Amino acid sequence: MLVQQQQRQMPMTPVPSNARKVIENFSYALTDAIGKGFSSIVYRGRNDETNEIVAIKVIDKKGLKTPLHYQLLRSEVEALSQLNSNNIMRLYKVYYTENNTYLITEYCDSGDLGSLLTKQGAQKESQLQRLFQGIIQGYKQMKQKGIVHRDLKPANILLKGLIPKIADFGFATTPQTIATMPNVNVGSPLYMSPQAFKNRYSEKSDIWALGVSLFELLFGQVPWQAGSERELAQRMATVPVNFPGHISDECRDFIQRCLAVDENRRATVEELERHVWLQRQELQVIKGNGFQGVFRGSYGGQQNHIQFHNIQSNGCVNTTSPLGEAHNKQQMLMQPRESTYGKENTSSMARQQQGCIQQQPLKSIKRVQESRKESQVNQSMNQEYSSQRDEEWNENKKNDYIIVAQMNFCRYLYRVAALIDKYRFVTTQYLREKLLFLVNKNIMVKMNNLKEVIDGHNALNLDKFQEYIQNPQFSRLSSAINQYNQKYTLQFNTVWLCLQNPEQKQLLIVDKKFDAIFDDNFTEYESFYIILNSILRSAIKEIEYQLEQKITFQDTQQLLPTDIEGGVILLDYLITYFQLASLIQECFDDHYGFAVDSKIEQIADGKPVRLTFGHYIEIRNKIKQLDI
Repeated sequence: MLVQQQQRQMPMTPVPSNARKVIENFSYALTDAIGKGFSSIVYRGRNDETNEIVAIKVIDKKGLKTPLHYQLLRSEVEALSQLNSNNIMRLYKVYYTENNTYLITEYCDSGDLGSLLTKQGAQKESQLQRLFQGIIQGYKQMKQKGIVHRDLKPANILLKGLIPKIADFGFATTPQTIATMPNVNVGSPLYMSPQAFKNRYSEKSDIWALGVSLFELLFGQVPWQAGSERELAQRMATVPVNFPGHISDECRDFIQRCLAVDENRRATVEELERHVWLQRQELQVIKGNGFQGVFRGSYGGQQNHIQFHNIQSNGCVNTTSPLGEAHNKQQMLMQPRESTYGKENTSSMARQQQGCIQQQPLKSIKRVQESRKESQVNQSMNQEYSSQRDEEWNENKKNDYIIVAQMNFCRYLYRVAALIDKYRFVTTQYLREKLLFLVNKNIMVKMNNLKEVIDGHNALNLDKFQEYIQNPQFSRLSSAINQYNQKYTLQFNTVWLCLQNPEQKQLLIVDKKFDAIFDDNFTEYESFYIILNSILRSAIKEIEYQLEQKITFQDTQQLLPTDIEGGVILLDYLITYFQLASLIQECFDDHYGFAVDSKIEQIADGKPVRLTFGHYIEIRNKIKQLDI
């Protein structure tokens, strides 16, 4: 998290209402206000270097009339600058001028939960279960940093697509400020715990607020109402929670654990994270790149063509290799986890047309959400696959299996690209750009083969091809391929255009091996994977070296610090990609062999886990075993 503080004079001349105010490389229009506080206005702004949309909170120093107001502002900045979670609004930079303080933060495009409740009314339990999985993850990092929010409520939980973001830390306390901050009464009374009414704040007061918020989102009203704060506090302490509508027993218990009057009996955030309501398997956490677990091939639980990994309690998988016993013979010790990218809106084509500046990071790649129609096709296909028995395995199903494996490989690479784009652990000049290009080109190479099949060319060596393409199932697969191809083409074009800056391009092609495949020709050659693995090897070594400098080994069961966990995740994904690329070379024309030996459907549908120091040790051992 980069927090930059600068002193600089702003122009004193009047500014026209339609002009853009400029703060370094950020700007906003005075007509683009999206929120207002007691001494601040929030504007929709942009980063003029990257065209990324941001939120700019302008705090008028004239409104800070007491030392307490200044202390609250300092605490807000201190809190946000320590946090880096996908479920907390990110702070990019802070600027101080003579008259104002500017907080440049992440822009959340879908409003907040309070507005959602006002517009749509009470929400479905299943949707809230997904949202609260994210909220709990965000709050868990806050607790790790010793931060207490003190004003949690639906209006202070923003939405970026479908991802919840805890925001508005104006009343937050941190370990640096809590000792000097006067223990004044802050927050919104309807969401305050009985202890907060007595000016006692802690994690448990925030947990209470989350319970009230969940209750309100479910039923459209808060648990207790009264004519005064004093009466409200009394009712909270004496009147049991009454549920005015039907919810599951698990959800009811979750709320009651949050709203225990006795703080010692109230749940901790870790207990909520493990609560059965958030662990129900049919309701998966909203994370990752938006894929709906498509094309999961269970085949009725048979071990004929697909073997599933057994997930251990520590998040590791069993000793069966996803790449098969005959290839690499290495254990895949980590279950791939979903990227936290992928729920943002599509960026404008105008932004894509702008060239990249030499030696500047690539712009963030905006992910495209899966369409409802595509999801329905996927679900229908899953049901058909799951009904197959061994004796029903025929040429058509074998061909389907080959095609689906190719699509799952593209899904996995899409997630790899998101991780490369998010975690900046590859710092060697242009190595990251090369890697990001090759991943996206690899997707397009595979999609080109699939498009060839749709066009009537047997690019995947399918059995009884002419008969197969007349099958109704093939028509459904073709529709899904076209939808994926549209999304992946948009992403490739974004990266390709970014690398066409003449000066930058000239430096990229100094690497003659890379230059040999630096084009938009999507014909598949074995040489592509040889060069790819060379670059993957360099990236893996660099990330491993960087992590070695940062990690001080602890107990193997201890969770990795969040600021380096991303690097470990990226490292694990790149190692798996290295293995998959090696497997493609081994069975270059045997697409069925790749589908069987790679176990790619399991890798593509990996579930998120928190990583420990033990996991990192296992990943390093894997690097040694593979001789990368």
